[in-house]
Amino acid sequence: MDDPLEFFPYEPRFGQVRVIKEINNYARDGNIILFDAPTGYGKTPVVLAAILPIAEEYNVPILWAVRTGNETDRPIEELKQIVGRTRRRIFGISIRGKRDMCLLARQNNIRDHEGVSVLCRRMRDKCPFYRNLFYKRLSVKKPLLFSEILKLGIESNICPYFLQLNLARKARVISMSYNYIFSEPIRWSLRSYVRMKNAILVVDEAHNMQNVIASINSDRITLGTVERAINEVSRFNDNRSKRLLEKIKRLYKILKQEAEGIRGEDDIFDPITIISEAELDDEDFSHAGKLVSKIYTRMLKEGKSPRSSLRHLMDFLKLSIEYVELDGIAFLKYKDKNRVVFERWDMRASELLSEIWDYFFSIVFMSGTLKPYNAFSEISGIKHYYEVSDEFKIPRENVVSLIIKDLTTKGEELSVQMKERYITAFKEILPVLEVNTAIFFASYRIMNELIRDVKKIVEECNRNIFVEQEGMMGDEARQILEEFKKSEKNVLCASMQGRFAEGADFPGEALEAIILVGIPFERLTVRTQLYIDYYSRIYGSEKGRFYAYVLPALRRASQALGRALRSSDDKAILIAMDERYRDNRYFRLLPKFFREYAKLVNVPAAIEFIEEFHYKQ
Repeated sequence: MDDPLEFFPYEPRFGQVRVIKEINNYARDGNIILFDAPTGYGKTPVVLAAILPIAEEYNVPILWAVRTGNETDRPIEELKQIVGRTRRRIFGISIRGKRDMCLLARQNNIRDHEGVSVLCRRMRDKCPFYRNLFYKRLSVKKPLLFSEILKLGIESNICPYFLQLNLARKARVISMSYNYIFSEPIRWSLRSYVRMKNAILVVDEAHNMQNVIASINSDRITLGTVERAINEVSRFNDNRSKRLLEKIKRLYKILKQEAEGIRGEDDIFDPITIISEAELDDEDFSHAGKLVSKIYTRMLKEGKSPRSSLRHLMDFLKLSIEYVELDGIAFLKYKDKNRVVFERWDMRASELLSEIWDYFFSIVFMSGTLKPYNAFSEISGIKHYYEVSDEFKIPRENVVSLIIKDLTTKGEELSVQMKERYITAFKEILPVLEVNTAIFFASYRIMNELIRDVKKIVEECNRNIFVEQEGMMGDEARQILEEFKKSEKNVLCASMQGRFAEGADFPGEALEAIILVGIPFERLTVRTQLYIDYYSRIYGSEKGRFYAYVLPALRRASQALGRALRSSDDKAILIAMDERYRDNRYFRLLPKFFREYAKLVNVPAAIEFIEEFHYKQ
């Protein structure tokens, strides 16, 4: 087998040589590896170098799973570097779903996932782009990003979606979103093209799996879903459809009553009682399926996206009947802005994930916040594993890490006194932070309580403020992020539970100070308590609360702190504005670069440390 170091395209730093050899040795024997290293370490090229020789020797693909479609290009970009340096012929691709890749859908201005899927299924035999796939032959040898495959498909009038799947047959590295691994229906769609059995799997940012598996297996409807289903069925005049319409109207009234009975932020509901009171039976579900097919046909003829709320509603109810007796499934109702939501929530991370791992030859889980390993492995259903970790040393003179006394967001609401303390702290600290600064709040709720005063303070400092809004669109978020990174001495405000606190890249001087306002614990709502109770039944009360409540919060805080330090040369001021961070239960879960130099101080002392830090730079 080739030396894995020959596949590493850069001059090794830190302990990268050791790490590459360790991962290579463990993976070669078909083991599971937990690899923890900080942001900026170079985890992607390190892991590629370690496992590519094994994949080449055994002639198996490497499946690289990432959190979102936007992150699929990173492994292939590194593979291009490896190919450029070694001159080896190693082919790889990043793949995306039909919504991004279907040219026929683009022509018909269909952008939603359901619409594109139905269009492809119904029109495939007539699609000129799909037919061209069999008549035109393309010679592709170099690694391709999904955007390059899309461009190739457009230029050649070939379906990019199925082109990428055909290319995947001969690819050594295939980068994809988590869905292709963790969602059984989507995973099945890839099996016809890729030898997934005994492949080498890499799960990037693996600390997210606990939430991702819940998201994939959960579903929700709203009263609006039912209203739209009623409108769809009302267009059919046969007797069976009329009876179905009356039952769905009855269902709507029952759900409205359920909505009026919501106590607190969220509450539980019983799907069996609701379905029974609406008198929905097997014949209704069968007939609804026939109507959905007719709805799709009509919408395609009208040039509309083939979507159906009736399909969504009936699928939700049918699966709820199947899952209602399973431990780890909860049914929640709550208000989300102006909507009432009914959710089937799947909490069974360990049970569902443990069924997947035996399928692969070797697996590498990688992240900057995998530790503690035993907690990660237990939650993820992993029985046997090997630990690999490394870090880069941050010089003491490059970091100021402070925990501020007498500040906390503990409790259901910020008291008037505590709010005033936070405002006073901001008034004194922000003027002396003469660098780009990110304020990460424990939640959007906490941010909304303080943001008006923070804006005023920032403006009085003659600085600009950039604010992340809950639920903002991806394009808008990217624009805010890019504008902030190009600016100097300005302030970004975001939630530790939002998109900027994890995964966002702030190179060099784009971000040199971070303030954490509170610890991002979930509020102790019915949902949170159900989660803690379920984990406590599985792991015991102490572990259950730690796995379900404490660990996710401190991982979010750690991810936020890591935004400013991507190398040993970076400099950062890190301020935890919540005295609970000094509690060893939480403190030990924070990154070493924070813990190593952390000081518990009041606001005046914090200002002295900040001014001294600026003076030395």
